[in-house]
Amino acid sequence: MSVKVRRIRKWLKWFFITIGSFLGLIIILAIVYNQLTFRLLLGLGSMDMYNGNNERGNEIMTYAFSHIENPGGETFHAMSVQNTKNGNYNIAIEALEKAVKLEPEDGSAYYGWVLLYYYRDYEKALSVLEQCDAYTPGFSDAPMGDDIHYLKGLCHFQMKHYQTALDEFDIYINNMARTHGEGFVNVYTFIQKGRCLKALGRFDESILSYKKAIKYYKKCTEAYYFMGLTQLEMNEKDSACLNFNFALDLIKKGHKSSDTYVEYFHEIYTLEIERSISESCEK
Repeated sequence: MSVKVRRIRKWLKWFFITIGSFLGLIIILAIVYNQLTFRLLLGLGSMDMYNGNNERGNEIMTYAFSHIENPGGETFHAMSVQNTKNGNYNIAIEALEKAVKLEPEDGSAYYGWVLLYYYRDYEKALSVLEQCDAYTPGFSDAPMGDDIHYLKGLCHFQMKHYQTALDEFDIYINNMARTHGEGFVNVYTFIQKGRCLKALGRFDESILSYKKAIKYYKKCTEAYYFMGLTQLEMNEKDSACLNFNFALDLIKKGHKSSDTYVEYFHEIYTLEIERSISESCEK
């Protein structure tokens, strides 16, 4: 075989290798590009739902989902979030449970928080939050920005496990006081602690907890209102009525704890305060 023929064969070999590699790269890029496109569609569907197009947004998300290969927990999580906010709970919970099954450590924090605030399934929320907490022993997680012990305390409070709730709130308060200072504690923790103490008949301690909330947030409408309720139990009507009126003045000025999507467990309303004044102070 001549040198010329060998050179031609060598050249053809490398030519076909190069072409094959190039075509393979194109195929890979096409697959990746399509996957990115479908993930982008998923986000667009969520945005469409956010803007009020509930049915169309879900159709877009469902179509995108059907073309995403091996969707991970974060994909199911994305499917659930806006559906939860829009009240499509059957779709949201199914997607969220799949997310937690795929990525239990990452998904359990949000799942527990959603079960507590949106679904009001306190027993299941507590179970999931306990699971979440167990993944990081010696460290306090903060699902959606709320301390894990605060959330567990809320679950116990709603189930009327007042002493256990109180213990959880104190764990959070003491941990935060030790690491950053008591002033960094979510002020509404003192409200919840006060409510626990009132339920346990420890009225004087309950009052001190509400006063601590006011110490760190002077316009804490809820602290004045719940303190008034406790003072009624203590037969301190004058003090109670004074605090009810403080609360009414503050809430009329817009000082109120609230959220766009959920009702807080300590949330109060103008009519509620006015009714307390009417029933207890205008006689």
